[in-house]
Amino acid sequence: MPYSTSITAIISAARMLFRNRRSFLLILAVYSALLAAIYLFVSTREATVSQLLVTLITIIAAPALFFVLQAATIGYASGPTLRGLLKNSLKLILVTVPLIALTLLAVYGINKLQTHLTIVTTVRYLLLAVVVPLFVIHFWIAAIDGGLRTLVKRLRKVLTRTFAPQSMFVYACGFLVFAVAPYFLLQKAIPSQHPWIEVALIVGRLSVSALLILLGWVTTVGAISILSHAGYPVADKE
Repeated sequence: MPYSTSITAIISAARMLFRNRRSFLLILAVYSALLAAIYLFVSTREATVSQLLVTLITIIAAPALFFVLQAATIGYASGPTLRGLLKNSLKLILVTVPLIALTLLAVYGINKLQTHLTIVTTVRYLLLAVVVPLFVIHFWIAAIDGGLRTLVKRLRKVLTRTFAPQSMFVYACGFLVFAVAPYFLLQKAIPSQHPWIEVALIVGRLSVSALLILLGWVTTVGAISILSHAGYPVADKE
């Protein structure tokens, strides 16, 4: 049964995440640094030389931390080393850049369609929220497991497994955790007559939302990685 296999993969991914404390703490540290870099980029005004320097540093640091986080997310079960993380991060960058270009091209083509705006909007959201993330996850897993050359050789198989029922079910479950739940949590305001309590509630909602995003995404990628490994043998590394 596809759904039972998917549920088993999700449970296994969650167990491995919490059992491997070293990898979990590493992922949490990189995620916190990424959020801090994004906050500095948004909040820093380009008025002085030092502020401009901070902005430039965060522009470089945020994408780098993002790819390190994804490399740690895919390889957390094996306890990734620093050298392995850096090597895998470079692989993810090389894989992601062409996908970003293709995505921008697809969005540009969709936006050029002037008829049936409701259908166009739906297709755009499906592309950005479902199709592209699934492609990216499977390409990342294949690139790290087998290398870039193996990814090219197994491209057809990777594309086929991207929209397999098990994969889509895992992603749907994960989407509820890392996207839907944080959205409604942030939208649901809890009024209070005490300013400090209201500030504490806002901080609490932001913290819980950030944690849900991290745990939901990591578990989703981990479960899909488990399914990928079970579906076809891992190729020899380069």
